[in-house]
Amino acid sequence: MNAKQVQRFVMSYLEATGSDILEKSPAHVVVRLSPEADRALTNRPYYWSFVDRTGAAPETMTYRWSFGHPAEKEAGSSPADPPGSQPPAGAAMPAMPASGPRAIPEDVYFGSRRLDQFFESVQKAGRCVTMFEEPSKRAAVGPLGSVPYTAWLGANFKVGFECDMKREELFGWGISLATGVIDETFLDRLSEKRMTPRLPANVHLLPNGLSLRKAMSQLEHALERKLKTYDFAWAVEAEERRVDELDRLESYYRPMIERAEGEQKEALQARLRQRAEEIDWQYRPRVSMSVINCGIFHLPGIG
Repeated sequence: MNAKQVQRFVMSYLEATGSDILEKSPAHVVVRLSPEADRALTNRPYYWSFVDRTGAAPETMTYRWSFGHPAEKEAGSSPADPPGSQPPAGAAMPAMPASGPRAIPEDVYFGSRRLDQFFESVQKAGRCVTMFEEPSKRAAVGPLGSVPYTAWLGANFKVGFECDMKREELFGWGISLATGVIDETFLDRLSEKRMTPRLPANVHLLPNGLSLRKAMSQLEHALERKLKTYDFAWAVEAEERRVDELDRLESYYRPMIERAEGEQKEALQARLRQRAEEIDWQYRPRVSMSVINCGIFHLPGIG
Protein backbone atom coordinates (compact mmCIF):
# COMPACT_ATOMS: atom_id res chain seq x y z
CA MET A 1 0.00 0.00 0.00
CA ASN A 2 1.86 3.09 -1.22
CA ALA A 3 1.53 6.67 0.00
CA LYS A 4 -1.10 7.62 -2.58
CA GLN A 5 -3.28 4.65 -1.62
CA VAL A 6 -2.90 5.51 2.07
CA GLN A 7 -3.88 9.12 1.39
CA ARG A 8 -6.92 8.07 -0.67
CA PHE A 9 -8.04 5.73 2.12
CA VAL A 10 -7.59 8.40 4.82
CA MET A 11 -9.37 11.09 2.80
CA SER A 12 -12.31 8.74 2.18
CA TYR A 13 -12.51 8.08 5.91
CA LEU A 14 -12.42 11.78 6.78
CA GLU A 15 -15.14 12.60 4.25
CA ALA A 16 -17.31 9.70 5.46
CA THR A 17 -17.03 10.85 9.09
CA GLY A 18 -17.75 14.51 8.27
CA SER A 19 -14.35 15.83 9.40
CA ASP A 20 -13.38 19.40 8.46
CA ILE A 21 -10.52 19.58 5.92
CA LEU A 22 -8.59 22.81 6.66
CA GLU A 23 -5.69 22.37 4.25
CA LYS A 24 -4.74 19.80 1.65
CA SER A 25 -1.87 19.02 -0.74
CA PRO A 26 -0.62 15.93 -2.61
CA ALA A 27 1.57 15.13 0.42
CA HIS A 28 -0.45 16.12 3.49
CA VAL A 29 -3.77 17.15 4.98
CA VAL A 30 -4.69 19.36 7.93
CA VAL A 31 -7.99 18.25 9.44
CA ARG A 32 -10.21 19.07 12.38
CA LEU A 33 -11.79 15.76 13.34
CA SER A 34 -15.51 15.31 13.61
CA PRO A 35 -16.83 14.02 16.95
CA GLU A 36 -17.23 10.56 15.38
CA ALA A 37 -13.63 10.47 14.12
CA ASP A 38 -12.26 11.97 17.35
CA ARG A 39 -13.92 9.27 19.44
CA ALA A 40 -12.47 6.58 17.20
CA LEU A 41 -8.92 7.90 16.77
CA THR A 42 -7.78 9.98 19.77
CA ASN A 43 -8.22 7.56 22.70
CA ARG A 44 -9.90 10.12 24.97
CA PRO A 45 -12.61 8.08 26.73
CA TYR A 46 -12.64 10.26 29.86
CA TYR A 47 -13.07 13.46 27.86
CA TRP A 48 -15.93 12.02 25.83
CA SER A 49 -17.51 10.61 28.98
CA PHE A 50 -17.46 14.15 30.39
CA VAL A 51 -19.02 15.55 27.20
CA ASP A 52 -21.75 12.89 27.25
CA ARG A 53 -22.54 13.53 30.94
CA THR A 54 -22.59 17.33 30.83
CA GLY A 55 -23.78 17.96 27.27
CA ALA A 56 -20.86 20.35 26.73
CA ALA A 57 -19.93 21.30 23.16
CA PRO A 58 -17.08 18.99 22.12
CA GLU A 59 -13.68 20.39 21.16
CA THR A 60 -12.14 17.95 18.70
CA MET A 61 -8.47 17.49 17.84
CA THR A 62 -6.71 18.97 14.80
CA TYR A 63 -3.96 17.02 13.02
CA ARG A 64 -1.49 17.58 10.21
CA TRP A 65 -1.03 14.17 8.60
CA SER A 66 1.84 13.73 6.14
CA PHE A 67 1.68 10.73 3.84
CA GLY A 68 4.73 8.56 3.19
CA HIS A 69 7.32 6.86 5.39
CA PRO A 70 9.69 9.30 7.17
CA ALA A 71 12.74 7.40 5.84
CA GLU A 72 11.49 7.79 2.26
CA LYS A 73 10.94 11.51 2.69
CA GLU A 74 14.39 12.00 4.21
CA ALA A 75 15.88 10.25 1.17
CA GLY A 76 13.82 12.52 -1.12
CA SER A 77 11.97 9.57 -2.70
CA SER A 78 8.57 9.70 -1.06
CA PRO A 79 5.89 8.49 -3.47
CA ALA A 80 3.58 11.09 -1.91
CA ASP A 81 5.63 13.87 -3.51
CA PRO A 82 5.24 13.67 -7.30
CA PRO A 83 7.48 15.75 -9.55
CA GLY A 84 6.61 19.42 -9.29
CA SER A 85 4.81 19.11 -5.95
CA GLN A 86 7.65 20.74 -4.00
CA PRO A 87 7.66 24.56 -3.82
CA PRO A 88 10.52 26.39 -5.56
CA ALA A 89 13.53 27.41 -3.51
CA GLY A 90 12.82 30.40 -1.31
CA ALA A 91 9.03 30.08 -1.69
CA ALA A 92 6.99 30.45 1.47
CA MET A 93 5.29 27.33 2.75
CA PRO A 94 1.52 27.51 3.35
CA ALA A 95 0.73 28.03 7.00
CA MET A 96 -2.29 27.82 9.22
CA PRO A 97 -3.81 31.15 10.27
CA ALA A 98 -2.38 32.40 13.56
CA SER A 99 -5.80 32.22 15.16
CA GLY A 100 -6.43 28.66 13.98
CA PRO A 101 -6.12 25.53 16.12
CA ARG A 102 -2.73 23.94 16.69
CA ALA A 103 -2.32 20.97 14.35
CA ILE A 104 -0.50 17.94 15.78
CA PRO A 105 1.96 16.68 13.13
CA GLU A 106 2.10 12.96 12.35
CA ASP A 107 3.37 10.72 9.55
CA VAL A 108 0.78 8.26 8.24
CA TYR A 109 2.12 5.34 6.21
CA PHE A 110 1.43 1.64 5.77
CA GLY A 111 2.47 -0.05 9.00
CA SER A 112 2.10 3.06 11.17
CA ARG A 113 0.06 2.91 14.36
CA ARG A 114 -2.18 5.74 13.15
CA LEU A 115 -3.14 3.90 9.96
CA ASP A 116 -3.88 0.79 12.04
CA GLN A 117 -6.32 2.93 14.03
CA PHE A 118 -8.08 3.91 10.81
CA PHE A 119 -8.37 0.23 9.89
CA GLU A 120 -9.73 -0.66 13.34
CA SER A 121 -12.28 2.16 13.18
CA VAL A 122 -13.48 1.00 9.76
CA GLN A 123 -13.74 -2.55 11.07
CA LYS A 124 -16.00 -1.44 13.91
CA ALA A 125 -18.15 1.10 12.05
CA GLY A 126 -18.35 -0.22 8.52
CA ARG A 127 -17.16 -3.80 8.40
CA CYS A 128 -19.65 -4.67 5.66
CA VAL A 129 -21.54 -2.32 3.35
CA THR A 130 -23.89 -2.60 0.37
CA MET A 131 -23.28 -0.19 -2.50
CA PHE A 132 -24.46 0.38 -6.09
CA GLU A 133 -22.60 1.99 -8.95
CA GLU A 134 -24.30 5.13 -10.20
CA PRO A 135 -25.28 4.62 -13.87
CA SER A 136 -23.50 6.83 -16.37
CA LYS A 137 -25.56 9.17 -18.52
CA ARG A 138 -24.44 7.26 -21.60
CA ALA A 139 -26.02 4.11 -20.16
CA ALA A 140 -29.37 5.82 -19.64
CA VAL A 141 -32.38 3.86 -20.86
CA GLY A 142 -36.00 4.73 -21.42
CA PRO A 143 -38.52 4.80 -18.57
CA LEU A 144 -39.49 1.20 -19.33
CA GLY A 145 -35.93 -0.06 -19.81
CA SER A 146 -33.71 -1.63 -17.16
CA VAL A 147 -29.96 -2.17 -16.74
CA PRO A 148 -28.74 -5.52 -15.31
CA TYR A 149 -26.45 -5.31 -12.27
CA THR A 150 -24.22 -8.10 -10.94
CA ALA A 151 -23.34 -8.37 -7.25
CA TRP A 152 -19.67 -8.62 -6.28
CA LEU A 153 -18.26 -9.48 -2.88
CA GLY A 154 -15.29 -7.19 -2.25
CA ALA A 155 -12.91 -7.66 0.67
CA ASN A 156 -9.79 -5.92 1.93
CA PHE A 157 -7.38 -8.50 3.36
CA LYS A 158 -4.40 -7.62 5.55
CA VAL A 159 -1.62 -10.21 5.45
CA GLY A 160 1.19 -10.11 8.00
CA PHE A 161 4.55 -11.86 7.59
CA GLU A 162 5.82 -12.05 11.15
CA CYS A 163 8.84 -13.23 13.12
CA ASP A 164 11.23 -10.98 15.09
CA MET A 165 10.47 -8.56 12.25
CA LYS A 166 7.13 -7.79 10.58
CA ARG A 167 5.91 -6.89 7.12
CA GLU A 168 2.30 -6.34 6.00
CA GLU A 169 0.55 -6.29 2.64
CA LEU A 170 -2.98 -5.21 1.72
CA PHE A 171 -5.06 -7.07 -0.89
CA GLY A 172 -8.31 -5.59 -2.20
CA TRP A 173 -9.94 -8.51 -4.05
CA GLY A 174 -13.45 -9.12 -5.35
CA ILE A 175 -15.46 -12.07 -6.60
CA SER A 176 -18.57 -12.05 -8.79
CA LEU A 177 -21.48 -13.69 -6.98
CA ALA A 178 -22.95 -14.59 -10.37
CA THR A 179 -19.99 -16.25 -12.10
CA GLY A 180 -17.32 -16.79 -9.44
CA VAL A 181 -14.75 -14.72 -11.38
CA ILE A 182 -12.08 -13.27 -9.05
CA ASP A 183 -10.64 -9.81 -9.69
CA GLU A 184 -7.34 -9.08 -7.90
CA THR A 185 -7.60 -5.38 -8.81
CA PHE A 186 -11.14 -4.94 -7.50
CA LEU A 187 -10.22 -2.24 -4.96
CA ASP A 188 -8.60 -0.14 -7.69
CA ARG A 189 -11.67 -0.64 -9.91
CA LEU A 190 -13.98 0.68 -7.21
CA SER A 191 -11.85 3.78 -6.63
CA GLU A 192 -12.66 4.88 -10.20
CA LYS A 193 -16.44 4.50 -9.80
CA ARG A 194 -19.16 6.63 -8.23
CA MET A 195 -21.01 4.54 -5.67
CA THR A 196 -24.25 5.09 -3.78
CA PRO A 197 -25.97 3.16 -0.99
CA ARG A 198 -29.33 3.45 -2.80
CA LEU A 199 -30.57 1.28 -5.65
CA PRO A 200 -30.57 3.48 -8.78
CA ALA A 201 -33.68 3.82 -10.93
CA ASN A 202 -34.17 1.54 -13.93
CA VAL A 203 -31.88 -1.17 -12.57
CA HIS A 204 -32.56 -4.86 -11.95
CA LEU A 205 -30.32 -7.21 -9.98
CA LEU A 206 -29.19 -10.49 -11.50
CA PRO A 207 -29.53 -13.64 -9.36
CA ASN A 208 -26.48 -14.83 -7.41
CA GLY A 209 -24.91 -18.19 -8.14
CA LEU A 210 -22.73 -18.17 -5.01
CA SER A 211 -23.61 -17.73 -1.36
CA LEU A 212 -21.63 -15.16 0.62
CA ARG A 213 -20.02 -17.91 2.70
CA LYS A 214 -18.86 -19.83 -0.37
CA ALA A 215 -17.68 -16.67 -2.13
CA MET A 216 -15.57 -15.59 0.86
CA SER A 217 -14.14 -19.10 1.11
CA GLN A 218 -13.11 -18.99 -2.56
CA LEU A 219 -11.45 -15.57 -2.06
CA GLU A 220 -9.51 -16.85 0.95
CA HIS A 221 -8.37 -20.00 -0.88
CA ALA A 222 -7.29 -17.96 -3.92
CA LEU A 223 -5.28 -15.62 -1.70
CA GLU A 224 -3.68 -18.57 0.09
CA ARG A 225 -2.62 -20.02 -3.27
CA LYS A 226 -1.05 -16.68 -4.21
CA LEU A 227 0.81 -16.43 -0.92
CA LYS A 228 2.27 -19.93 -1.40
CA THR A 229 4.12 -18.63 -4.46
CA TYR A 230 6.01 -16.06 -2.34
CA ASP A 231 9.68 -16.37 -1.42
CA PHE A 232 9.84 -17.65 2.18
CA ALA A 233 13.59 -17.36 2.64
CA TRP A 234 12.82 -14.91 5.46
CA ALA A 235 10.99 -17.70 7.33
CA VAL A 236 13.94 -20.09 6.99
CA GLU A 237 16.29 -17.42 8.31
CA ALA A 238 13.92 -16.63 11.20
CA GLU A 239 13.74 -20.30 12.15
CA GLU A 240 17.55 -20.51 12.17
CA ARG A 241 17.67 -17.48 14.49
CA ARG A 242 15.04 -19.08 16.74
CA VAL A 243 17.00 -22.33 17.08
CA ASP A 244 20.25 -20.42 17.67
CA GLU A 245 18.66 -18.31 20.42
CA LEU A 246 17.19 -21.39 22.11
CA ASP A 247 20.58 -23.14 22.00
CA ARG A 248 22.28 -20.14 23.59
CA LEU A 249 19.58 -19.96 26.24
CA GLU A 250 19.96 -23.65 27.01
CA SER A 251 23.76 -23.40 27.26
CA TYR A 252 23.40 -20.49 29.70
CA TYR A 253 20.82 -21.99 32.05
CA ARG A 254 21.64 -25.74 31.92
CA PRO A 255 24.93 -25.59 33.91
CA MET A 256 23.25 -23.48 36.62
CA ILE A 257 20.30 -25.88 36.82
CA GLU A 258 22.61 -28.88 37.18
CA ARG A 259 24.45 -27.23 40.08
CA ALA A 260 21.33 -25.93 41.84
CA GLU A 261 19.11 -27.82 44.27
CA GLY A 262 15.59 -27.60 45.69
CA GLU A 263 13.62 -24.39 45.20
CA GLN A 264 16.48 -22.65 43.43
CA LYS A 265 16.59 -25.42 40.81
CA GLU A 266 12.82 -25.25 40.29
CA ALA A 267 13.00 -21.46 39.93
CA LEU A 268 15.74 -21.70 37.30
CA GLN A 269 13.81 -24.36 35.37
CA ALA A 270 10.69 -22.17 35.42
CA ARG A 271 12.74 -19.20 34.22
CA LEU A 272 14.22 -21.29 31.41
CA ARG A 273 10.76 -22.40 30.26
CA GLN A 274 9.46 -18.82 30.34
CA ARG A 275 12.38 -17.42 28.36
CA ALA A 276 12.14 -20.29 25.85
CA GLU A 277 8.44 -19.52 25.29
CA GLU A 278 9.23 -15.82 24.79
CA ILE A 279 11.94 -16.59 22.24
CA ASP A 280 9.71 -19.07 20.45
CA TRP A 281 6.91 -16.49 20.15
CA GLN A 282 9.32 -13.75 19.04
CA TYR A 283 11.24 -15.66 16.36
CA ARG A 284 8.88 -18.37 15.08
CA PRO A 285 7.87 -17.41 11.50
CA ARG A 286 4.16 -17.15 10.81
CA VAL A 287 1.74 -15.66 8.31
CA SER A 288 -1.49 -14.07 9.53
CA MET A 289 -4.46 -13.04 7.41
CA SER A 290 -7.44 -10.92 8.49
CA VAL A 291 -10.33 -9.13 6.80
CA ILE A 292 -10.25 -5.37 7.37
CA ASN A 293 -13.68 -4.79 5.82
CA CYS A 294 -15.89 -6.07 3.04
CA GLY A 295 -19.00 -5.20 1.07
CA ILE A 296 -21.52 -6.19 -1.57
CA PHE A 297 -21.00 -4.01 -4.63
CA HIS A 298 -23.57 -4.06 -7.44
CA LEU A 299 -21.97 -3.19 -10.78
CA PRO A 300 -23.57 -2.92 -14.23
CA GLY A 301 -23.23 -5.84 -16.63
CA ILE A 302 -22.85 -9.59 -16.25
CA GLY A 303 -19.56 -10.13 -14.44
